[in-house]
Amino acid sequence: MKRWILAFFLALVPVLGVMAPAVAQATTVSGGPLTSGKPVKATVSKVGQQIQYTFAAKAHKHVTFQVTNFNFSDNGSGGDLYLNFYEPGSSSTFTSCYFSDNGYCDFTTPIGGTWKAVVAPNGGSVGSMTLTFANDVATQPLTSGTAVATTIRFEGQNAGYTFPATKNAHVTFQITNFNFSDNGSGGDLYLNFYQPGSSAVYTSCYFSDIGYCDFTPPLTGTWSAVLDANGGSTGSLTLTFANDVATKALTTGTPVATTIRFQGQNANYTFPATANTGITFHVTKFNLSDNGSGGDAYLNFYQPGSSAVYTSCYFSSNGSCTLKPPLGGTWKATLDPNGASTGSLTLTMG
Repeated sequence: MKRWILAFFLALVPVLGVMAPAVAQATTVSGGPLTSGKPVKATVSKVGQQIQYTFAAKAHKHVTFQVTNFNFSDNGSGGDLYLNFYEPGSSSTFTSCYFSDNGYCDFTTPIGGTWKAVVAPNGGSVGSMTLTFANDVATQPLTSGTAVATTIRFEGQNAGYTFPATKNAHVTFQITNFNFSDNGSGGDLYLNFYQPGSSAVYTSCYFSDIGYCDFTPPLTGTWSAVLDANGGSTGSLTLTFANDVATKALTTGTPVATTIRFQGQNANYTFPATANTGITFHVTKFNLSDNGSGGDAYLNFYQPGSSAVYTSCYFSSNGSCTLKPPLGGTWKATLDPNGASTGSLTLTMG
């Protein structure tokens, strides 16, 4: 009886082998090299098929991969896939991104060389999509007072800038011509600032429209700024970096005309003072405005060698302000427009 059962089982094995469905084996085809900014069509026509691309990368440089025209299905249902990335010479996945629709994937490459990107559909997914690899917008040096136009063409793409800074010297960055969108909705972004030689963000400013961002650098040197678009935001803007208006020395009875051209910009003055002797400052020809409304400003006073405001006077039109210094020496005054106020005025001491 046992021999009959064994014989029946041995006879059944070939039949089961014929009936068992074949398991699709993954096959990889070459998609060729990717060029920054140039879209390629990726088509997977067979279950289990993968497409391998290569792209050139530099160490510590941000890259992005945008997927559009996504049209994958899995036996009548929505298809999905992974985009796997491999360092030069490695067979281990460095990082992966998942897609079930249009989108993007960005990261910073730790090493330079020829990287691999592999389109790996999930399950029985087949179909097509458009893949675009893009480096960041080339870094541009900023010069005080000179506007720079920037366009972010691909989701996940950043733009870099450099600018010279002096320790404790206030700077401002004005954004105009803001035209960003995120898949049909309003776009937004961050402007991140980095100290010389640092990869850590020192400070950031958020923009969803025109505006400005100002701060005082604690170090002298070449700083970096990175325009990092939020989500899938793409579009264009104009960025203007500006130092403060050059410091002017005030003398009794001599009017000094001052123009604030950029939002967030200040103007500085120095003046001699005698302890406990009053000094009057007259503001005339006041012509400041804030995006079409009346502008205003503070005149801040600093004792010799101090960075802390000793006292302030507020102006929204012509007027006067009297200071009685407790110390003699060379004092400093800073005209600090309120909000986004720009324009001109004349300041006279005495």
